[in-house]
Amino acid sequence: MHLGEVTDGSVTVGDNATCSVDYVRRAPIAANHTMTHILNFALRDVLITNATSDQPNASVDQKGSLVDENKLRFDFSWSGPLTAEQLAAVERVCVDQINSSIPVDNFVAPLEDAQKISSLRAVFGEVYPDPVRVVAVSPSTITQMLGNPQDDQWNSYSVEFCGGTHLKNTSEAQGFVLLSEEGIAKGVRRITGVTMKDAAIATAAASDFDAKLTEVGKLQGTDLESQVKLLTVELEGLSISAAKKIQFRETLGTYGKQVVAWKKKHAAEQTTKVVEQVIEVANTVTDGNKVVVRCDFGVDGKVAKAVTAAYGKKVKDKALLLVSADESADRFMVIAFAPKGMKDVDCKAWAVAATEGTKGKGGGKKDSAQFTVPGVGCIDDVLAKARCWS
Repeated sequence: MHLGEVTDGSVTVGDNATCSVDYVRRAPIAANHTMTHILNFALRDVLITNATSDQPNASVDQKGSLVDENKLRFDFSWSGPLTAEQLAAVERVCVDQINSSIPVDNFVAPLEDAQKISSLRAVFGEVYPDPVRVVAVSPSTITQMLGNPQDDQWNSYSVEFCGGTHLKNTSEAQGFVLLSEEGIAKGVRRITGVTMKDAAIATAAASDFDAKLTEVGKLQGTDLESQVKLLTVELEGLSISAAKKIQFRETLGTYGKQVVAWKKKHAAEQTTKVVEQVIEVANTVTDGNKVVVRCDFGVDGKVAKAVTAAYGKKVKDKALLLVSADESADRFMVIAFAPKGMKDVDCKAWAVAATEGTKGKGGGKKDSAQFTVPGVGCIDDVLAKARCWS
């Protein structure tokens, strides 16, 4: 029976009609359908048959599926997320089955006889017709299986009851990429994958991204940091192998740690350099108890805090007002600091007076204060006010 909707013209009893299959559209549907069978087999093979850990009463049972010309979707029972290693192993089994060019056989057999095949995978609760159509991804035919249904060798192949459209050989799928794996209900996971040209596109995208990662790994410092941010955003938008996506995230995480280590080292080097410069200026001040210095290291509050702490250990009798600009961001920082024991300099009042009229924002206490000021064009005016303040 064919069901359809008349979208143009009219149909009456006695008219002739020609029905045709859109084989261009059906080809990827058949590939995606056959690969759900292989995916079902691969999940059992990786999670149960060849599992590296002992999971009592564990099972992988089909809970639903959907196939169209764009993707395959397979729902199955499992207790938690698959690891990157498990995802890669499942994907590898599927690709190996394609590369092995295994025949896909179908045969309509008596239900009772077909149910005796040792490796048969049936959906729990499903009512099957008698006779039933059996689909096997196997170099052996279904009639051979029916002749010796309990032979252990059938456990190496996918055998299911199915009435859908399938490939003649696994090689026709051309490729397979497992795009995602997620939980959709308690104890139920969902895998989405692609075959044929979509698998080729996903594989090429992963290869291109891998090449980018390799090149970015040669960078250091702020160059590496900016590229890690860009690639992190790009990665989340890619439709590629889930296992490779996890691997790429880990690589970006490693790069991120390198950036953090570089920042710490760079900050320490910066701090040492700024402290030396500030103390050198302080040693030249013989009149008064205040030192005003400009030394540009951006607006990094951690560096500023480290500088003032180091300054306080070396200089005991002079308060410091330090100005540092970030010209690329068009702003600068004003830090006022008094060493422990100095009571005659109010750092907050000093910083407020220096930044007056600049729209600077900040605060502090008598012994330390910090302000951020927009517009480096007024920095000389701030320095002049700071030197004149008393």
